[in-house]
Amino acid sequence: MITLPTKKTEVDNSFKHQRFGMLGLAGIGKSEFWAQDENALFLNTEGGLNALKVFSISIRSWQDLREAYGALKTSADEGKFPYSIIIIDTIDRLIDYAIEETVARAKEFYKKIEINNIADIPNGAGWFKEKEMVMNFLTKLEMFPCAIAFIAHMDIKRIKETTGEYDKSTISIGGSLGDDLLAWTDHTMHIESHRIGDRIQRMVYTIPTQSREAKSRGGMIPNAIKWGDSTVENYKAFRALFK
Repeated sequence: MITLPTKKTEVDNSFKHQRFGMLGLAGIGKSEFWAQDENALFLNTEGGLNALKVFSISIRSWQDLREAYGALKTSADEGKFPYSIIIIDTIDRLIDYAIEETVARAKEFYKKIEINNIADIPNGAGWFKEKEMVMNFLTKLEMFPCAIAFIAHMDIKRIKETTGEYDKSTISIGGSLGDDLLAWTDHTMHIESHRIGDRIQRMVYTIPTQSREAKSRGGMIPNAIKWGDSTVENYKAFRALFK
């Protein structure tokens, strides 16, 4: 039976309940940033972590992802879950595995149709299945007692509206799946770099503009944070924003 509330909900800034997306160009230090968490687990979908000392599961297929989830669920069910955050590095490559799995299943199902890629699957069913697989996986990860983050490639897209056209730096994943991923996050951290003399200055944006995808629900992460030279200190300041 539903009863009317008599008390307002409290703001939940506990770290384990947060969902992060991080956008930025390659080599800007996204993986290194998350690696500063001593108990971070990387779902390493595309390599590139050899220079970092981290907990990592190599993911090279959708089957690998199933097995990784199964191991994590067993750990959680036994009350032995050791990780503070799970980072998908990168979500772009994870989507590639979802597409490969979708095409393989379609080839088995559509015996009389030649299926070479996801666009060959009739009635747009392939795109629907791809999105369903990715978003369902993220939903399952939310059941674990830890924060969730994905690292995504960034792209500049031409946005057309009735009032005109403009360029926007946003997630490289297109279509409704890209929109769903951006909606899923509590915080979309947009990393930009600028050269100042012989140094690279990195900035973290969390307020969206016409030209930049970013957000932070409740303004928990301040906008235009300047990253210093110490990634350890950058992460420590970030982590202090949450319980």
